[in-house]
Amino acid sequence: MLKCTHLTCALALSSIALSAQAIPVTNTVQTTGMIGIADAQTAQLNVLNPGILPPAVGVICTASVSFVDANGNVLKTTSLSVAPGKSLPFDLRSDTDLNLVAGDRREIRATISIPAVFPPTATGTTPVTPACKLISTLEIFDTVSGRTLVTLGHAALVPAAPVTATPNP
Repeated sequence: MLKCTHLTCALALSSIALSAQAIPVTNTVQTTGMIGIADAQTAQLNVLNPGILPPAVGVICTASVSFVDANGNVLKTTSLSVAPGKSLPFDLRSDTDLNLVAGDRREIRATISIPAVFPPTATGTTPVTPACKLISTLEIFDTVSGRTLVTLGHAALVPAAPVTATPNP
C-alpha cells in the first residue's frame, strides 16, 4: 500500500512538472516588398481574415501591423483584430505621419505579425503555431482623389524569433 502511495505521488509530481514546462511559441511574421511613398499619398495596408466555411465557427485574428522604412525603423504600428470574413485597413499618411513635403519620397514596407495562440492544455515541447491566416494587400493611393496608384498583393514569410511561453497551471 505504501509503495502505491509513493508511486501515485511520483506520478502526480511528474505531471505537475510537465505542465509547467516552457513551450516554444512561434509567431508568424510576413513582410511586403519595399515601395515608395511621396507627398500627397497614403499607404494603406489591408488585412483580410478569410475565415472558414460554415457550419464551423471562425476565429477572430489578432495581428500587430507596422510600417517600416528602408533602415528598419518602425514608422507607425498598431494591433488589429479582424473578424472572420472581414477586413481592416491601416493607413500611413505622407503628410501627417511622415511630414513629407513636395519633392520628398520615402521607401516603406508593411509587416504583419500574428502571435501564436497558446492552448491552455498543451504540454511538451511541440511548437505552437498561429491558428489564424490573414491575407494582406498594400496599396498606395492619392490622398486627395482617393485614386489607387499601385497595389502589392504578396507578403513573404520571414523568420521570427521564437518566444517561450509557460502554460498556466
